[in-house]
Amino acid sequence: MRKIAILGGTFDPVHWGHVLVAETAASQFGLDRVIWVPDRSPPHKGRPDLASFEQRRAMLALAIGDRPDFLLSPPEANPRGSSFAIETLLYLQKLYPGSRWYWIIGSDALLTLPKWHRCGEIAGLCHWLVAPRPSQRDRETGETVEIGGVSEWGDYPGGKPLDSGGDRMQVQANAVGFRVAEQMALLDVEMRWEVLSMPEIEISSSHIRRCCAERIDLRYLVPEVVRTYIAAHQLYQ
Repeated sequence: MRKIAILGGTFDPVHWGHVLVAETAASQFGLDRVIWVPDRSPPHKGRPDLASFEQRRAMLALAIGDRPDFLLSPPEANPRGSSFAIETLLYLQKLYPGSRWYWIIGSDALLTLPKWHRCGEIAGLCHWLVAPRPSQRDRETGETVEIGGVSEWGDYPGGKPLDSGGDRMQVQANAVGFRVAEQMALLDVEMRWEVLSMPEIEISSSHIRRCCAERIDLRYLVPEVVRTYIAAHQLYQ
């Protein structure tokens, strides 16, 4: 049975942090494919300084072009006027029947899963691979979310002691996973999830856009082909 993961996001632009998350998930869980799904309707509409859906897809295609196990989703996976994750998953399941499905997601985004359209259905259809994030924030309010029962220098529910910054993020990601799984259990949904073993990623798309605006070189932040594309199209200036 093929093991296929979905990695969704705005990717404005795609950067080395995204690639590292995908590579870690593929290696750690023996994935046969990682399907990258750019969000057609990013939350910052009306910003002429941001890249279009077509430009973000083009940068993704360049960034993953040398990895046969990384695929760019067809535009039909998230058609115009719809950005529901469940519809994307069901469409891809029809393209790749008989596969085992995973969803690669940051711990901050996982916190919002209970608010997703048909959350109970999608939560039970995938094995969730959680990438630790430096902070857990509610994407609607922007406020830091307190994770009950886990202090900054405490222990996570499994009892493993915390002794470094990387471990702290693992603790936070585990706490998020337990919290969301408990919320799904209230809907009678058994959620399968695991935290990726990886270092802290300090690269963000917003930081890259600021670098572009300030004419700071993007070397080592994005793949070279993406850096060339951004410069040729004068993006984020």
